[in-house]
Amino acid sequence: MQRIVILWSLLMLTIIAGCTKDGPYVAKIGKETITEEEYRNAMMLQFRSEENIKQRSLDERKKIAHDLAIEEAKYLEGLARKYDENPEIAQNVEASAKRKALDLLYEDKIINSVITESMMRDFYDKGSKEIMARHILVKKNSSDTTAADKARLKSRIDSIKTAIDKGLDFKTAAKLLSEDATTAADSGDLGWFPWGRMVDEFQRAAWDAKPKTVAGPVESPFGWHLIWVDSTRAIEGRKPYEESKNDIATRMREVEGQKLGEKAREYVTALHDEYGLKLDQAVLDKFVAKMLDPQMTLNKELGPMFTAEEKAQIAGTHKLGNITIDDMIQKVGANAYRVDWKNPQSVKDLAHAICEPQFLEDKAVKEGYLKKAMEDPSIVQQKKTAIMRLVEKVEITEKLDGNEDADRAYYEQHLQEFIQPETRTIREIFIKEDSAKAAKVRERALKGEDFQKLAWQFNEKESTKRDSGRIGPFEEKRFGMIGKSAFQLQKKGDISEVVKVGKNYSVLQLLETYPSRTKTWEEAKGDARRENRVVRTKQLTEELEKMLLSRYPLKINEEKLSTLWPLPPERQDRAARDQ
Repeated sequence: MQRIVILWSLLMLTIIAGCTKDGPYVAKIGKETITEEEYRNAMMLQFRSEENIKQRSLDERKKIAHDLAIEEAKYLEGLARKYDENPEIAQNVEASAKRKALDLLYEDKIINSVITESMMRDFYDKGSKEIMARHILVKKNSSDTTAADKARLKSRIDSIKTAIDKGLDFKTAAKLLSEDATTAADSGDLGWFPWGRMVDEFQRAAWDAKPKTVAGPVESPFGWHLIWVDSTRAIEGRKPYEESKNDIATRMREVEGQKLGEKAREYVTALHDEYGLKLDQAVLDKFVAKMLDPQMTLNKELGPMFTAEEKAQIAGTHKLGNITIDDMIQKVGANAYRVDWKNPQSVKDLAHAICEPQFLEDKAVKEGYLKKAMEDPSIVQQKKTAIMRLVEKVEITEKLDGNEDADRAYYEQHLQEFIQPETRTIREIFIKEDSAKAAKVRERALKGEDFQKLAWQFNEKESTKRDSGRIGPFEEKRFGMIGKSAFQLQKKGDISEVVKVGKNYSVLQLLETYPSRTKTWEEAKGDARRENRVVRTKQLTEELEKMLLSRYPLKINEEKLSTLWPLPPERQDRAARDQ
C-alpha cells in the first residue's frame, strides 16, 4: 500500500514538472522519457533530503527510475489499447474539465477584474510591517438600511470621537462604548496584525494613521470604527514578491470577498440578458401558491405532489432551453421547507439557480476556457492516471476473481500459515498497590478456598469484576506479564505467584488450556482469501511488468543516476564491481 501511495505521488510530480520532456534524461521507456527534473522530484519525495539521497546506493536509485518508467509504460499500453477513448474515462475527464473551465472563467472575469497586479504589489509593499492597534466599533445590523439608521450610527461614532478629543481615554471608551463583543472587554485590543488580516477600509485607515493618534471614523461592512495605533514593527525575512504572489492572491481573495461576490453577481446577472432569460411570472406564482398550500408536505419529495401536466409547465425560457416546474422540483429537492416562499425573490432565485450554471458552462466553451482546461496539467494527469488504472484493472483486479476453490487450494497448500497457537483462560484477582494483601489472598487460595469466591471478594479490576476476574482465551503474547505468567502454569487449577504489574499486583488461576491446532477451512477462509489475493496480486503485477518491458524497452542512464548526487566512495566501489 505504501508503495502504491508513493507511485501516485511520483506521478503527480511527473506532471507538475511539466508536459515537455526536454533536458537530460534519466530513463527512457518506449517513446516516453523520465527527465532529470522528474527524477529529482521523485527522489526528494521518497528520501526527503539531499543528504539522505546521497547515501542511496545505485540499486536504490535505479529502483525509483524503474518504478517511474513502469507507470509510464502502463500509460503507453493504455493508449495502444485505445483506453483514452473509453467512455467512462472521457466522461469523467470532461466533467472535471468543465469544473476547471468555470474556475478559469471566474479567475479571468471576476478575480482579475477585482484583484489587479498593482493591488497585489501594493499588498506586498504594505506587508513590510505589522501594526498593534485598538478600535471602537459602532455595529451595523442587517436591519440598519434606512437613511435614518445610517445617520444614527454616524452620529453615535462622531459623539464618541468628540468625547475622546475632549480627553476621554481611548481604552476606557473602548471598554465602555465599543460594540465589538470580542475586544471591548480588553479595551478594544486587536493585538498585532499584518496587512490583509482586516477588511480593506479598516486596514487602509490603520496603515495611514500616525501612532498614538485616533484615526476615523471609518466605515466598513461591520459598521463605524475609531482606530488607535499603538505601535508598528517591520516584518523580517520576507520572501521576494514573485515567490509570495500565490499566498498574496489567496489572502486578497479573503479580504476582497465581498467585492468578488458583488462582481460575480453582476457578471451572472448580465448573462440573463445575453441569453434572453424570460420568466413566466404566472407559472411561478402558481408554483409558489402550491408551496404555500397547507396541504403540502415540504420536508418530503415534492414530485408525487404534482401532476405530470403541472411538471411540464414552462416557468422560464432562454437561448439554451426551458425551465420547467419539474426542473424546479428536482432542484429544490427535499429542502423546500427551508425556503421562504412568501418572499417573491425566492422562486426567482430557484429558477436562476437552474439556468445560471448552463449559461456559465456555455460561456466557458464559447470563450475557450474549456479547451484551455483540457490542456491544464491537472486534467491531463487525471486522464493519464485513469488510463493507467484501467490497465491495472484489466490485468490485475479483474483476474483476482472470487474463486473459493482457488482460495481453498491456497489454504491446503499453506496449512502452516493457519495454525492457531495454544491459548489459555485464567481467572485473575487484581489488587491495587498492596503486595501484602495480594500475598494473603494467594495464601488463602493455596489453602483451598474457592478462587472464584475470592475473586468476587477481592478483585479490583472494573473490566473483569462482572465475570469474577475471568480472562480468555488468549495467546501467550497478549497481556504482557500476565500472559507470560499464565503460560508458566502447568495444569488446570494451578495458582501463580503474585505477579507485579507496575504498581499493582495480580494472582492468577489456570482455568483451561486449548492446545495449538490448525484452523479449519471455515475458520481460516477469510484469512486464506486475503493472503491468496496478496500473493496473486504480486504475481499478476510481476507478469504485467514483464509484459510491459517486453513491449516498451527500458533504458536507465546509470551514469546520470550516479552523478546527480555523487555516490559515497564505498558505494562507488561496489557499483564499479557490479559493472
